Amino acid sequence: MERTAAQASLTDRKVSVETPEHVAIGYDLADLGSRFAALLADGTIIGLGLVALLIGVRTLIVRLGVPRGPLIGWGLALVLVLLFLLTWGYFVLFEGLGDGQTPGKRLLGIRVVHDGGFPLTLRGAAIRNLLRLIDIQPLPSWLLGGAVMMLHPRTKRLGDIAAGSIVVRERAVRMLPEAQAEAVAAGPPRLDDAALDALARYVARRDGLRPEVRTRIAGELRRRFEARLGAEATTGDEPADAFLVRLHAEELARRAAAAGAAAAGTAQAAALVRQQQGTWALYRELLAQARRRGVARLPERDVSRFAALYREVAADLARARSYRASEPVVYSLERWVGAGHNLLYRPGRRSWRALRAWLAGGFPALVRMRWRPILAAAAILYLPAILAFAVVARDPTREMDLLPAAMIARAEAAPQREAEGRGYVEVPDVVMPLMASGIIANNVQVTFSAFAGGILAGIGTFFVLVFNGVHLGAVAAAFANRGASLHLWTFVLPHGVIELTAICIAGGAGLWLGSALLLPGRRTRRDALVERAREAISLLAGTVMLLVVAGVIEGFISPAPIGRAVKLAFAAVFAVLLGLYLLVAGRAEADRRRAQEAGQGPSSD
Repeated sequence: MERTAAQASLTDRKVSVETPEHVAIGYDLADLGSRFAALLADGTIIGLGLVALLIGVRTLIVRLGVPRGPLIGWGLALVLVLLFLLTWGYFVLFEGLGDGQTPGKRLLGIRVVHDGGFPLTLRGAAIRNLLRLIDIQPLPSWLLGGAVMMLHPRTKRLGDIAAGSIVVRERAVRMLPEAQAEAVAAGPPRLDDAALDALARYVARRDGLRPEVRTRIAGELRRRFEARLGAEATTGDEPADAFLVRLHAEELARRAAAAGAAAAGTAQAAALVRQQQGTWALYRELLAQARRRGVARLPERDVSRFAALYREVAADLARARSYRASEPVVYSLERWVGAGHNLLYRPGRRSWRALRAWLAGGFPALVRMRWRPILAAAAILYLPAILAFAVVARDPTREMDLLPAAMIARAEAAPQREAEGRGYVEVPDVVMPLMASGIIANNVQVTFSAFAGGILAGIGTFFVLVFNGVHLGAVAAAFANRGASLHLWTFVLPHGVIELTAICIAGGAGLWLGSALLLPGRRTRRDALVERAREAISLLAGTVMLLVVAGVIEGFISPAPIGRAVKLAFAAVFAVLLGLYLLVAGRAEADRRRAQEAGQGPSSD
């Protein structure tokens, strides 16, 4: 039998996932139009936020005047950090901490979930949104991401493919009308067609009858129906005419409910609705509380009740399907079970203790495990640097082809600055915080690009590393051509040891991500991509931490007017500490991960 248009609207573009209770939940895929509208809404919010932040800073400066001393530097550094977080952190933080919804997605009624129906994690949100760098290409047309979404059966862009996520649509829950549900509770029809026809003819004509005629006919019909229905027709002091009108309305409702139950499948579905309405109402009440406050903030008694009711409603969903209940009933139960599933199985918030443990052991252990792609990234960075150094050292005219004019001018001024006892750059104390935050933001964006480029089978990562390697080698050669190499490296080495290591690790993360497409091993490319993306984003998170340290050094120590020997000593100390951290820390974590990969230990996310 063909589906009606209403039924089709409930099931088209639906994906089904199975909960740990072995109950399937259907999700409707969000269409391109709603996703684009949500993106426009979020883009508008970001734009207004940027404008409001800049206007607020300007207003404060106008009203209060430019603050003096270090306050201006720290204030501008804070503004720069807020701008960076608003630009890069908006989607990651809202989706990762807001159950897969940004304000724009909430407005359009769509949500991001993982392929298994589980709530989107912060790591998944980071993967899908940092890969937005590739999806928006050619900047800012979104042609690549749009083309992939149109071709993918689940409307995924590259970020969704790597994160193992889908964007689903939420609709208002529909249930059986209250009148129909009440009629179901009242039971099946009690009159046959002939009796109902006689009753209907009386009700239709009663207003045109004289009062005495209406009373006589109503009394006669009442006696007949009381004899037919027996004790079920007990009416007390109710007038005969009122009894017949009520009986007619009840019978029509009973027949409508019976027809709805027949259309839905069997009378068992109607009985399920009748019996479980109270349970479902209690579950929805607890579900609303859990959504507002979070499951962890509910009293322990309510958490237990909520979990028990969730399992009961999930079982009701399975029964409703087997009873062939109507589409609205099944859809309502799916939405309630899906909402409860998202709350109960939402990953716990990582504590600061867990973060410290990961920084102390998890990150360096992962670096050692993935040393091959990191070593490959280092080769892709440093070999072009060596080649560029050789080319520019042999033919100084190549400087103009590879370096901006400002950098060449800085190299030309280096000998004189060296002779005058001045360093590579002089930064007033008040500007140091702003310089540090700007350097951190710039370097983090470079590592984001190196990571995101991995989704193109590593090609994007390759070009990011080569570009930075060529620039590094050309700059080194430009200063060497003027006999000012030590002048340059005195400034670069204190922070450069950490910064360049971080770029190599981020490049390794991109190559590890891209390797899933070229060398997936025994897994499918899709599964390998999702698994390696999780490790790659963890590597990238560690590089952000390293770049924060490097940026602080570059902002406060590298330009400081201290002796060359002191700066080089700092560089040596930082190099030793970094080496010990990456090579020694997290030995136990590394052993656990190796055992896990070999199938000898418990898995963990």
